[in-house]
Amino acid sequence: MPYGAESYGLPRGRAQAGKLALIFDGACPRCCASMKGLMAFAVSDRIEAIDLQDPDVVRRFPDFRPEDLLREVHAVDDRGRVWRGADAIREALSRQSGLARAISWLWAVPGFERLAGYQYRRIAAARRRDDPGGHPHCPLT
Repeated sequence: MPYGAESYGLPRGRAQAGKLALIFDGACPRCCASMKGLMAFAVSDRIEAIDLQDPDVVRRFPDFRPEDLLREVHAVDDRGRVWRGADAIREALSRQSGLARAISWLWAVPGFERLAGYQYRRIAAARRRDDPGGHPHCPLT
């Protein structure tokens, strides 16, 4: 077996069974705060939050380019399907229950998907201007 994610018992290029892996920038305070907020809705253990600053991310998800991961959050399910940006947030919300799942239904409203994508890109572009130096890894606890 080649060296990589499999040697740690983790699936290569996909989430653990029954989970959705969310790859986010843990060095970005805005990203970390957003992930903490999303995880507050995570009433189940269906979400696997992964800081892209972790060196094992490159081995576990070798098909993702670092610059793409820095640009927007990526969600990967246990079958290897990928969602990016606002679509990744929708997918994470849709796998929860209660209010979180209800929020995901907004993407069905005509025009909301486009608006969510626009707003996500606008906020993501501003985060580097707001914090050009970055911060150390923020734990999700």
